[in-house]
Amino acid sequence: MVVRLNPAVRIIPPSEAIGDRWVAEDLLERRRYGLSRHAAATLVAAARPQDPRDLVKLMMDSSNHSHLSQHWEALTEELMRRRLLIDPAAVTYERLQWMVRLRAAWSRFGWQESADYHVLSFDYPCVDYSEGSGFLTDQDRMRAYQAREADTDRFKLDYLDRPEIKLAGPTAELPSRSAREVWCEPLRPVPIHGDALSTVISLSFGATGTVIPRTGSAPLLRRSSPSGGARNPSEGYVVVRDVPGLPRGWYHVTMRPFGLRLLEGPPMDDEGLLRLFPETIERFPLDAKALIVITSVFERNMYRYREPRTFRTVHMDAGHIASAVRISARSQGLSVGTYYCDMATKIEDALDIDGLREGYMLTIALADGVDEASGAASPT
Repeated sequence: MVVRLNPAVRIIPPSEAIGDRWVAEDLLERRRYGLSRHAAATLVAAARPQDPRDLVKLMMDSSNHSHLSQHWEALTEELMRRRLLIDPAAVTYERLQWMVRLRAAWSRFGWQESADYHVLSFDYPCVDYSEGSGFLTDQDRMRAYQAREADTDRFKLDYLDRPEIKLAGPTAELPSRSAREVWCEPLRPVPIHGDALSTVISLSFGATGTVIPRTGSAPLLRRSSPSGGARNPSEGYVVVRDVPGLPRGWYHVTMRPFGLRLLEGPPMDDEGLLRLFPETIERFPLDAKALIVITSVFERNMYRYREPRTFRTVHMDAGHIASAVRISARSQGLSVGTYYCDMATKIEDALDIDGLREGYMLTIALADGVDEASGAASPT
């Protein structure tokens, strides 16, 4: 008999997410086990199949506790009982064999983590909305969630005591061009200015109304950018560097009342911004006059969609807003670029937010418009 680490188990070291402990996560059973350091070390050592007696001897020798043979034997037996260690020759578990084949195939393309996520979410009990009963099931689930915890988180009200720049809400008259013109026709370049940036923010983030849920939860916002279930997890922050008509500074896009609230952000010198936004500053071909940062308050979507669907819906939401910013900025004659790999943790620290509750998603750079035919910037 030999034993090895169960291929469905992932060993997670201590971190901000887990805390000061080791964890073993069984992807197929969807269970997590807290591990002692000795248990974690034993699982790591068992990545190579071996006789359990050899594993015990290896742990005794490596720990300099040769007199504790009973401790290591009992620990190994317990890990086997929990199926964190298994006998590869005795495995006839169909789902485990499926997972091993799947991960081997996907690993050829470097998709190991995607394979793990696919295993976790493969048989998630999604509601079938093609049948009329699906909507009733959905409402029953939401009422059950609300019986345990109120559904009231709609937008941040953290900055109401900060200085405000009022913004007009989105109206049908506010867009200056159609989407077809923006995408298909050359645009007249315009220098960025406060009114243009305010229009972009209004068209991308603004609320157009409310929805009263049938489940009795707090009213949901209808916003100019679509959001699954009207959960609106995305929050907006604006870094005004050099925009005539708007004071320099860091701002939050506050929904009610709608406006920009001045924050106590970090210094806005070029070196400081480069530390936070290296990809955006280095890759955007123009001098960024303003930056829009989109974050996600994960719990808003987790409340409705739970895991694992939250992962994709928050990205879809941020993408909708980024696309709305792009279209509305181009309609104003401005240049725009979207980037996804800036320094997330540093940006979250600069905004004084907890990245596990509200995390950085992407950065959008805005600049003076460029003549798309010649590549020349707009006249100032």
